[in-house]
Amino acid sequence: MKTFEVSRDLKVAYEEAGEGIPLVFLHAFPLTNAMWKAQVEEFSSNFHVLAPNARGIGQSSSFRCQPSLQTLASDLAEWLEEMGIYDAVILCGLSMGGYTALEFARTYPEKLRGLILADTRADADSADGRKARNEMIAFAAENTGKAVAQKMLPKLLGATSQKSSPRLAGKVTDIALPNSGKNLSQLVAAMRDRRDSTESLSGIVCPTLVVGGSEDVVSPPQVMADMANRIPNARHTIIEGVGHLANLENPEAFNRALREFLNHVT
Repeated sequence: MKTFEVSRDLKVAYEEAGEGIPLVFLHAFPLTNAMWKAQVEEFSSNFHVLAPNARGIGQSSSFRCQPSLQTLASDLAEWLEEMGIYDAVILCGLSMGGYTALEFARTYPEKLRGLILADTRADADSADGRKARNEMIAFAAENTGKAVAQKMLPKLLGATSQKSSPRLAGKVTDIALPNSGKNLSQLVAAMRDRRDSTESLSGIVCPTLVVGGSEDVVSPPQVMADMANRIPNARHTIIEGVGHLANLENPEAFNRALREFLNHVT
């Protein structure tokens, strides 16, 4: 793990490997960039792969005030610039990482060469969704990152994975272990208050892949399909038998979907 001091206010912890076109992976909540291990290994032979921890995650800086998704997108843009990465990047965001990727696409379209939206959604939280977020805010503030992940497991992993890969649950909770509950509660609030990106989807002009699991109950296939239909010339891929963490549940199929898309983009 590397760290980079972007400013007095922002330190970013990240994994980096390979050379070439920048390929950036943004992790899900409540996990860290460790969730991308299989993707870093797979794509670093052809790309300059970067996987940062969001502010408030792992060894990255904590928050001085309540963040927003705009904060996370701005952090990403500032970090890339200070790292000397001026070329447009291919950005892959999963779940919360997808929310950040959508915000980045809206604010910095010139910085994108390609976009991968994995197990995420463009619409804002419903009233029921906001209520659930508020309950998680209270829970996270009093618990550990591992406890938050354990509570979320039924929604994070698909039914097939829960039955056939019992060890995967432990892997997911271990990835969340470094995170503080207080920081996670602030990130939940940021997700609860995120802007609706639905109307901005038609303005995405870079090549885009929308990819998700057939058993994802957080971002169901129909939600992903509707999002893909709103993005000009977007590709939509469904990975069978996986839930919300498609890259961890079936890394081979996830990597294959990304590889086919990346061959098209590059």
